[in-house]
Amino acid sequence: MTTKKLEMHQKTSLTNLYFNRFLAIRYSTAFFLFINLYWFVFLGGSLSIVAFLPLSILVLAILTMYEQIKLYRIHNNRLPYAKALYSALSVICIVLLISVNTSLFHLFFPFFKNTQYVLNSVMVVLTASLLINFLLLKKIKKIELNKDKSFQRIQAYQQVIN
Repeated sequence: MTTKKLEMHQKTSLTNLYFNRFLAIRYSTAFFLFINLYWFVFLGGSLSIVAFLPLSILVLAILTMYEQIKLYRIHNNRLPYAKALYSALSVICIVLLISVNTSLFHLFFPFFKNTQYVLNSVMVVLTASLLINFLLLKKIKKIELNKDKSFQRIQAYQQVIN
C-alpha cells in the first residue's frame, strides 16, 4: 500500500471510530422516533389533546438525528439534542408510568382497552424505556467527559498510527 493510500485508510478508520462512538445513541434515537411516530398517529386518529407529547419527541428526535449526522465530519463530544431528547423521554415515561393506574391512562392511550393485561404490558414497556433512557443519559455523560470505552480505543488507535 502506498503512503497516500495508507494515510487515507487511517483517516477513514479514525473517522469511523469517532462516528461509531455514538452507535447506540443513533439506533435508540431511531427506535424512539418510530415508537413516538406510531403513538402520534394513534393519538391523532383518536383526536386526543395530548398528541403534542409524541410530536415534541419527534421534533427532538429529528434534531438528534441531524446532530448525529453532523458528527461524521465534525468530531464533537457535546450532544445537547440527544441529552434533551433522552431527558424529555425519561420525564414522559415517568409521567406515563404514574398515569397507568389512574383515570388519565385513557387520555394518553385512548386506543387501548383498560384491562389489567394491557396496563401491565404498558408498564413493562414504559419501565424498559425508562431504563434505556437512563443508560443512554449515562453513556452521553461518559462521552462528554471522554470516559467512554470507544474514546479509549480511539486514543489507542491514534497512538499506533502516529
